[in-house]
Amino acid sequence: MTLRRLRLNLHADDLDLWFVGAVLTLLALGTMAVFGAGSFHPSAPGMHHYLFRHLERMALGVLACLALALVDHVQLRRGWLVYAAMALGVAFTAQPVLMRDVVIDRWVAIPGLGQFQPIELAKLGLVLFLAYRLSRSPLDSPLSGRPLLITVLAGPVALMVLLVLQPNFGNVVVLSLVSILMFAVAGMAWRWLLALVPLGVGAVVVGYLVVSKLHTRIDHWLGGWRGLPAGDEPPFGYQVHQSLMGMGAGGWRGLGPGASHNKFAFLPEAHTDFAVSHLGEELGLVGTLIVLTSLVVLVWRAMIIARRATNPFGRLLAAGLGGMIFIYGVANIAMVIGVIPVMGVPLPFISYGGSALVTNLAAVGLVLNVDRQSRSRRRA
Repeated sequence: MTLRRLRLNLHADDLDLWFVGAVLTLLALGTMAVFGAGSFHPSAPGMHHYLFRHLERMALGVLACLALALVDHVQLRRGWLVYAAMALGVAFTAQPVLMRDVVIDRWVAIPGLGQFQPIELAKLGLVLFLAYRLSRSPLDSPLSGRPLLITVLAGPVALMVLLVLQPNFGNVVVLSLVSILMFAVAGMAWRWLLALVPLGVGAVVVGYLVVSKLHTRIDHWLGGWRGLPAGDEPPFGYQVHQSLMGMGAGGWRGLGPGASHNKFAFLPEAHTDFAVSHLGEELGLVGTLIVLTSLVVLVWRAMIIARRATNPFGRLLAAGLGGMIFIYGVANIAMVIGVIPVMGVPLPFISYGGSALVTNLAAVGLVLNVDRQSRSRRRA
């Protein structure tokens, strides 16, 4: 590809500037949070350790974003490629279950490439798989004689079972919601979508009664709403309690960049899952609202891009990826402020974590690809 052709492919007219602006805003706030909270982390060998690693992963993610934005997304609509991506994601997700003595804390190491979290690859594979299967035939009735529903559910169910066995309940909830969103976009009847609600509630009740980890987290959450301490810990548990204290100290305008107190190990891992609490303390409610607004703009523009897509596969792909980023963001913020139990999911583009950052930027590239193709088709 010549440089002239590359410039044409990356012309601003081919981009949804609202969507791109929302992503860039989140990346800027994420860099600020990682630098501020990670500079004083006990495990950091130097003040800029986490910042430099974050920027390295961001650069890799931007390259993935550009590559996927330029390759025609229709080329991804190939059965062997889709099933291979889904199978690879499921296989990597199975490693923490089958190799507990080798795989630590749901991370998998690849010689020469470092570590990554299999769920990050699996969630991209899941959206790609659902977009491919749901775009092949209408899903207006799950009771049709076709085996579509069975084959569609095979991928998500296999992935959810492996995540439960890890255990990784936060991603089970989020990816279940992403799957339901894609079913809705594909045209599944609302009566069938609503029928999934009691199934989800039942799963939570069974998990609460059987799994001690889930039981403890829900008890901490319920005790927090009642203002009751969780054993020796304050209401909501120590993490959420410190998070709320930090965000409360920030007030409307915040304490100012670099003035956070929680980064001095009062809030463990403030640069990862609880990064928005660090931003809330330094930038106040204004900063938190900027994060929320950026997520809303991102999913709004992704749904518009999905609606304008020239084919069902592109529509489902853009809606699924945009919805996935939004659901992860809302779930993270909700757990940080105690609205839902702690789920252990990162805040897209803001929480420190190379696997999630690269995956989310790759997802952005695919959404931009769908947008670029639809704009080119309208101009033709």
